[in-house]
Amino acid sequence: MDRAIVLWKAQHEPCTAETLSFLKTLQKSYVVYGDMLLLPSTAYATGPTHGQHHESLGMQPEGQDKLYATIATQMKITHIATTRPIPLSSQDGQYTRDNVLRSPSGFQPLHGDFGPSACADPPTVEDFNAAYWVTAKQNGIYQTWAPRWTMFSRGNVSEKARVLTLPSVLSAVADNEARGCAAVDLYAGIGYFTFSYLKAGVSKVLCWDLNPWSTEGLMRGAKANKWKAEKVDDASMADLARWCEDDDVRALVFNDDNTKAGQVIEDFRSSLPPIRHVNCGLLPTSKGSWETAVQVLDDGYDGWLHVHENFAVVEIAEKAEEVRKEMEELVAERTVSRYGQGSVERRLVKVAHVNRLKSYAPGVMHCVLDIYIPKYAPS
Repeated sequence: MDRAIVLWKAQHEPCTAETLSFLKTLQKSYVVYGDMLLLPSTAYATGPTHGQHHESLGMQPEGQDKLYATIATQMKITHIATTRPIPLSSQDGQYTRDNVLRSPSGFQPLHGDFGPSACADPPTVEDFNAAYWVTAKQNGIYQTWAPRWTMFSRGNVSEKARVLTLPSVLSAVADNEARGCAAVDLYAGIGYFTFSYLKAGVSKVLCWDLNPWSTEGLMRGAKANKWKAEKVDDASMADLARWCEDDDVRALVFNDDNTKAGQVIEDFRSSLPPIRHVNCGLLPTSKGSWETAVQVLDDGYDGWLHVHENFAVVEIAEKAEEVRKEMEELVAERTVSRYGQGSVERRLVKVAHVNRLKSYAPGVMHCVLDIYIPKYAPS
């Protein structure tokens, strides 16, 4: 980056104070994923758009284009963009809608062909093939996504690494030597945590996500890691029992609402390895998935839920206990409904660990709670 800026400045001196400030910001903060470089959005007063330029940078449009081209050449990359945090909601005319697909509306291409800016709903195979896809490697795992259409959260890298060596994951893998164990990822995205479970030795992960671009990225990432994955839709439901029993199929991917996960798993539980872990990775709260998470755990084995939440730093201990109590109530309700009131012993749910992952906002921490749920032991 330094060399690119030196070369560009040599051809465009003298530079205005605004330009020098902009260049200094670029040198301080950028990230490279595969052949794509992301520049910091803080360098721009407003988000730049492809083919548009900002006088506030103190340079002419052709100068900006030349700068990005020089950076691409010197950094040996093909694409440059900038992005902003994923908004939790979007404006549609007079209405504000939740951004349930976590679409990266702040993503702005600056250099290179990122594919069409519009697609069918739902996207077609042709849309997928026309898009630009980038692949990055973290913790020895490939992850693939289309940056125009789906998010990539680099801040989760430490949590993904933690899952790889988490004692509760490794012990569950070792406990079930015959067919191993299974996990469920209720907000799978492009496979952030799904792939960590698979690399740690979990036999099969069942994945749910609403964003078709994310599930397509998950499928492409699984292929890059040489893990066999099958995408399940209405047309392939007849194949699901066979895929559940096929030990070569490591991931089952559902582009669907995760509220349907409970019934799907109940219908095919006998064909699956025991489900020991459930990942609930949605911010600012994953509470909408808790009942399903409790339902899909295998009652005959100790299990763990990995619950992502945003907590005020001063309230972490208090909020973690509130989550534990709610989970214990859900476990009690499920146990009573399944086995009857008279034969149920109290299953004591515990917070095994609170991982303070990263700051989400001033005074707010993204935490992951490892919730331990003991197996059902009839009296």
